[in-house]
Amino acid sequence: MRIISLSIILYFFCSIGHAQSSFETDQDKDIAVIQSFLKDIANTSTRPDVILSQHVLIENTNTDEAYDYLEASIDEIRLNLQSKKLTDIECIPFSSLSRNLTRDIDPEGKPTSKMYFLYYKKRQIFAVYIAMHKIASFTLVAKGNQMAHFVTY
Repeated sequence: MRIISLSIILYFFCSIGHAQSSFETDQDKDIAVIQSFLKDIANTSTRPDVILSQHVLIENTNTDEAYDYLEASIDEIRLNLQSKKLTDIECIPFSSLSRNLTRDIDPEGKPTSKMYFLYYKKRQIFAVYIAMHKIASFTLVAKGNQMAHFVTY
């Protein structure tokens, strides 16, 4: 009886340890979203409209011109990635960047914990904002007051 109880307790603790080691943080999930997005962009047989429908949160894009702009943006990122090794691209969270690099960015109330900056060999290639497990923006633009913000679609 005592051996069975000890076995049950040991099994319980092993199960807890396994559950804790397989726990995935929100940041891990966000980076997985970004890596999947990059992988599909790098695959030239994946059409831009498919990439947009699978990876990009599109809520406010109501015109064909705006959608065409997003497809062209995917093509531009694809062109930029052609000469890069995907495994060498780093996803740096907003919070890990120096204040010097983030002072000109206005989050506009969006959680900075969902903002990532992609670097290749110490050079920024683009930035993304994640919402609802999708890319909500891959466009960081300057506003009139010298501040940049993410444009959501």
